[in-house]
Amino acid sequence: MNATNLPDPFGALGLEPRYDVDPRALEDRFRQLSREVHPDRFAGAPASERAAALSRTRAINDAYQVLKRPQRRAEVLLARAGVAIGDREVLEPAFLMEILELREELATARVAGDQAAVGRLAAVMRARQRALIDGLAPRFAALGGGDDAAILAAVKHDLITLRYVDRYLDECDAALDE
Repeated sequence: MNATNLPDPFGALGLEPRYDVDPRALEDRFRQLSREVHPDRFAGAPASERAAALSRTRAINDAYQVLKRPQRRAEVLLARAGVAIGDREVLEPAFLMEILELREELATARVAGDQAAVGRLAAVMRARQRALIDGLAPRFAALGGGDDAAILAAVKHDLITLRYVDRYLDECDAALDE
């Protein structure tokens, strides 16, 4: 098992494990496999075959949901490389202080009902999220060309940072929904 709680999402879809998956090819492969193993195709089959088709359909759906998201795809690849992200990973104190200050600013905007301020905070953090995600592709592309341990450590750092960013954005979304 890996970070996604799937045996192997790449294997489930018959894809090479790599970060730079073509989204269109991923979707095409998903649709092709979904048609092949759709439970309706096994309606007249014995119960064991129907159950197997349903299980395979679920595995294909789960794998697709993981691989279509760059962040989750990166987590799978990191886990495949033997690098785990624990529940209590720590980042630099300066970053943690920045997140704390941003949360306080968000809380102030929330209490004041200042949706515009919440929107601005969310926009800044979404740009940061995009930059972090965009930075994953060149890191994965650099693997095999030198210091893979340092590259994987940088990917891990970025993924941990993204978890903080995602939680902050969840708070922003909740504030905007109020």
